[in-house]
Amino acid sequence: MRIFLDSNVIISGIYSKAGPPGKILDMHMDGRIQIVVCKFVIEEVIRNIKGGKSKDIPALYALLSNAPPLVTFDPGKNEILPWAKYLSYEDAIILAAAISARVDCFISGDRHFHSTGLKSHKLNLKIMTPVEFVAAFK
Repeated sequence: MRIFLDSNVIISGIYSKAGPPGKILDMHMDGRIQIVVCKFVIEEVIRNIKGGKSKDIPALYALLSNAPPLVTFDPGKNEILPWAKYLSYEDAIILAAAISARVDCFISGDRHFHSTGLKSHKLNLKIMTPVEFVAAFK
């Protein structure tokens, strides 16, 4: 199963292995799922980890070197703009990248990705929270 992770899920999983985001990273490390991200997500994760707790840099390094996610290209402006009416431009980049990557599921802890405006569109992927994904994966 291929899943696209929002940066908040990766960051939360690195900070705490016990919660659903940490379990998702473990599933990827064990080969049960494949994480897909775009360059924009990786850059956002690195920027936030560097600005936060330096003790989390080794955990990020371990993820990126031992079980790197599949990194896709950032989407073009024409792919982003339709989603910018529902989301901030940065979040529209992430959703457009998930759609372009043709993943099974997009996972984010941000509530605005779970809005009725987005869910009314027939997307070729499920949008789930980390808690929903871990519960459904069991």
